[in-house]
Amino acid sequence: MARHVAPPDDDGWDAASDAAFAAIGDRFIDAYRDLRRSSRREGMQRDLYLVGGRELTPVQVDALEALCLRERWRMGDIAKELRVDPSTASRTVAPLVDLRLAARATDPTDRRQVFVAATALGRTTSERIADGRRSLMRAVLSLMAPDRRVLLTDLLEEYVRALETVQTDPSPDA
Repeated sequence: MARHVAPPDDDGWDAASDAAFAAIGDRFIDAYRDLRRSSRREGMQRDLYLVGGRELTPVQVDALEALCLRERWRMGDIAKELRVDPSTASRTVAPLVDLRLAARATDPTDRRQVFVAATALGRTTSERIADGRRSLMRAVLSLMAPDRRVLLTDLLEEYVRALETVQTDPSPDA
């Protein structure tokens, strides 16, 4: 006798998806939370992100890395790169300027335009942080089988793409 399988709904979610989510939904949420907390608990983030006696936030590290991608940025462009509004970008960059990791300048031809750029210290700091993260990831991933490392990376990339799709698609309830 043929078994009836309910078709997926508009989101591609079916009974098997419901069962899988029931089994892993809270585990995934807990694991994600523990991942965020574990780096802080062990002081790994603090050691990597410590600059001039201050710990950079992950958002400030993202901003510093972005600043190092170009010679200089308009504040509006760095805001787009970071996917934040211009005032948030300005507040994020301000501590980098205070620590001399970045410098702001006004366009002499249009005083309304503000540029920001990584300084030499900012570039070396960004490189130090990136090298530290690579060393940390190498140590952590060395505890996993090589094929599992690849699988983890593939799944994380897939998760990020799905998350970005959900965040950009308007909700049918909106």
